[in-house]
Amino acid sequence: MPEQRGTEPFTIALHPIHDASHHHVADRLVYTRRSDAEDEVEDLMSATARALASAVYELGDAGLLGDRTLFVDLPLEWLDRPELLPTPAPRLALGVAEARTLDNELLGRLDDIRERGYRVIVPSRLFKQDPEVLLGHCDIIQLTSPNELDEKTLEKLPARNIKLLVENLDSRAALERYQMMGCDYYDGDYLARPSFIASPSRGRHGNRAAQIRLIRALYEEDSSDLNRLHELVVQVPHLHVAILRRANSSYFNRGGKAVDLHRAVQILGLIELRRLILTLTLASLQPSSRIVLRMALIRAFMCRYLAAPFPALDPEDAFTTGLFSMMDALLEEDRNTLLDHLPLGESIINALKYRSGPLGAVLVLCENHERQVEEALEEVPADQLHGCYMNALTSTKALMDNL
Repeated sequence: MPEQRGTEPFTIALHPIHDASHHHVADRLVYTRRSDAEDEVEDLMSATARALASAVYELGDAGLLGDRTLFVDLPLEWLDRPELLPTPAPRLALGVAEARTLDNELLGRLDDIRERGYRVIVPSRLFKQDPEVLLGHCDIIQLTSPNELDEKTLEKLPARNIKLLVENLDSRAALERYQMMGCDYYDGDYLARPSFIASPSRGRHGNRAAQIRLIRALYEEDSSDLNRLHELVVQVPHLHVAILRRANSSYFNRGGKAVDLHRAVQILGLIELRRLILTLTLASLQPSSRIVLRMALIRAFMCRYLAAPFPALDPEDAFTTGLFSMMDALLEEDRNTLLDHLPLGESIINALKYRSGPLGAVLVLCENHERQVEEALEEVPADQLHGCYMNALTSTKALMDNL
């Protein structure tokens, strides 16, 4: 079934790219798609989305590998959707390996990509169709053989600041020959073998209605209502985590202090949120059990209500603590591993791991009350604690009724 696509583990390869001095300066993203798909275009888009989700959005700075550049070939259908182009543009070089014919339509696509701040990679076979024209439309030429470009063409490249990328380097002799040509980037097992990253197996219970409403909200005229976006995002746990990681990455969070979801939405802005959410939706990587989600939201709202009377407690931190105390169940991931990779504040992490600090005390109150409700619903006293619980039920119902 199409909605189940993406539930199996998905593996990407990152091929190290070195410069002429053997410094690791970039990585090339490689991925495959299923060969038995009925809809080849849909499958290609899905595979691309899953690869970008794993390498760019899910892994944060680890995906972009610090200050190194990420080289990735994108299908032409993806280039027709500029809102899906991954960011940040200065750290990405985009290839068009599947392009077979050089025409005005393709040249227009390349110009649009470059105007957005990306570098463009073209294969040598495409470049040789009209070198004079492509000299003004590309930034990197990908070579498979040292004999592909003549001396006259090679002499023109430095003035245009066009770099040469060597593919499948397999020997010292080949390395020395390419170095004599003045090549800039080297990709091949001779220098380094690729590393493989597998995304974990995902559940099949996707909150598709919330995803659709969220995407719709991002494109409505009143899409500047960040509170509304926040309400929708918390209903899709995988997006919640991805947005936090993205906003707390070194590229977006220059201050270094961990930010919550409200601030994360503000930092990323509508364009980046659209890009991230559309990509992850195409990747079908937003598993969520509706029952578990309801339990997590009740706990989150209850933590918020309990923290409200205390000036020293941030209600948003309390909400995040309650929600993330069940995030491992929502995402079907190991709890400690998830917390180790989440850009949450130290007080929230300590509350989640050790139930320590004021936030930990609030969380313990919620958990104890949940057990009391489960064990003896009719005998629960109508005290202030239970009042917060009942308010949390009301808030959760109102939120989930919007689906």
